Amino acid sequence: FEDRQLTVPVSFTLNSKGVDVSVDPTKIQENADYNVYGVQIAPFFCSVNNRNASKKDHYLFLPVGSGTIINPIVDNNSDAAIIFEEPVYGADANIIKFEEKTNTETVRMPVYGAVNGDKAACAIIKSSAENAYLTGALAQKLTGYSYISAEFRVRGYQEVVQSLFTSTTVKTKLYADAFTPDKVEVGFYPLYGEDASYIGFANTYRDYLTETKALKTEKSEDSLLNLKLIGGVETKEFHFGIPSTDMLVATNLKQAKSIVQDIKTRTGLDKFNVNLVGFGTSGNDIGVVAGDYAIGDKFGDDDDLKSLIKYSNGAGANVYFNFDMIHFSESGGGVSTTFGKADAANGSFTEQNYFSMNLRLPDTKLRKYYLVARTEFSEVAANIKEAAAEWKLPGISLDTLTSICYSDYNDKQYYAGANFEEQATAIIGNYKNSGYKIAGSDANAFAAAGCTHVYDVPMQSSKYRYYTSDIPFYQIVFKGLVSMSGTAMNLATNKNINFLKAVETGTGLTYTLIGKYDTNLITSAHNVFYGSVYWDKTIEHGVATDIQATVDAYKGFFESVNGEKIVNHELITDEVRCTTFSNGVSVYVNYGLTDYINGEIKVAAGGYTVKEA
Repeated sequence: FEDRQLTVPVSFTLNSKGVDVSVDPTKIQENADYNVYGVQIAPFFCSVNNRNASKKDHYLFLPVGSGTIINPIVDNNSDAAIIFEEPVYGADANIIKFEEKTNTETVRMPVYGAVNGDKAACAIIKSSAENAYLTGALAQKLTGYSYISAEFRVRGYQEVVQSLFTSTTVKTKLYADAFTPDKVEVGFYPLYGEDASYIGFANTYRDYLTETKALKTEKSEDSLLNLKLIGGVETKEFHFGIPSTDMLVATNLKQAKSIVQDIKTRTGLDKFNVNLVGFGTSGNDIGVVAGDYAIGDKFGDDDDLKSLIKYSNGAGANVYFNFDMIHFSESGGGVSTTFGKADAANGSFTEQNYFSMNLRLPDTKLRKYYLVARTEFSEVAANIKEAAAEWKLPGISLDTLTSICYSDYNDKQYYAGANFEEQATAIIGNYKNSGYKIAGSDANAFAAAGCTHVYDVPMQSSKYRYYTSDIPFYQIVFKGLVSMSGTAMNLATNKNINFLKAVETGTGLTYTLIGKYDTNLITSAHNVFYGSVYWDKTIEHGVATDIQATVDAYKGFFESVNGEKIVNHELITDEVRCTTFSNGVSVYVNYGLTDYINGEIKVAAGGYTVKEA
């Protein structure tokens, strides 16, 4: 770029399936006046001509949440294009947030593409996905195309607010001095005929994961029922006006065992998963890292946990104990608030906030917390492993490690999120090699590929107005190779839609449960307690009967497709979809308000119909 005196060397490597395009940030040349902070790779490789925007077989694919396709519609009354960007693996958690967006879904897979009739281009980010954004423009009149591409933020930054005058503030970005250490690379794969579709993209990405040995090829069966049992939260008590912290128990270990026993009796299932969340010394809140690798006193003791594990082993229930190895607010467990915090791009550590669910602004009444320095990962992981061995745990749950990605400017190898994938997969692999089962939650692709089971897999996209249709891309990639279950049935806004989402892909059901409700739980920053009481004997009411009825209703179809891959998925109408599995079984799901009838296929509104092979 002669006018800015910048040089960005680009490499093109032709291979048997397509072409790889890469840039080595360390070879970028700058001058004193202009600097490079981002590199966009081949922006028009995955594009759709606006003349074909209204055609259903011309679309862009974006893997936000479960996945979505976008049919760009040109507005002749406006010259403005719709610009979008989505961070891969979610926004860097070490960048200060000043508000919480309503968007609850993020990109979990480093893959995107464009379909143009019987031709398509699938793109896979092969390196440095941690600092990549999927960016694009819809109905751009200047070029006549809509496109999606990968932009790599090769120079990390921190957002800060500065006061200019008494009542004037401005938000700005402070960039790191050095580039990220690793090359950025995107592989482009041309697809034709029947492969020119989001199913072809899923097959291409799955093949890439297996070829690179990130994903095993052995068949994996799902678990129909998957429980999350919540321990409790910290609360403040006042004695003669003096505040003190106490633990408000929602479920103790004896109650957890009783719930597992009752589930076994009610459902008769030979296999189900039990995830113990918030049973450490800090409960479900952020305190000492990983709950100080100890059971909170009010939840029970080691013997209570071992009793639960012993019963569960005999009942076919896989027990996982969850450890938050990312967030902490107090020194302990080998991580100090003085030296164990991740550094931001401006050279200072980042203080994180809980956010108010109503205002989506930082809640200043709750204590701040920090992210663990990534140089401390190996020690924290070793301490978790030691606790797991002492308790004879069959499974370890890592809900935060599997769903997050962040930078740490303590060390250049961690700039702009670099090498997070490598660190997380190494930790998961080490645990599995030691015989532990691993549970993740809302997991990024690199973590999901190594998990024994993934809770809370994304069930929808962010539902932005320019998205055309949600697709279960995440499930198409992993079904039959990774055990999965969706978001909690009992916490869903619409339980039936949540259930149909599971039916559409044959994935397992999740329930989030507590043993006892206390009105003080409503003050918790965690929205997991409403409608989660397993069974209240005093009023003869709870989630138990619903679990039993739903399992009974789902069991027949679930078992018919358990362990099978998804070989085809069709959007028949805006509300009706058809999924075909590798054993030939098909299921038609109707999200609409009217019945769907087409020849022999009849699907009731809000229902589903199974067609045997």
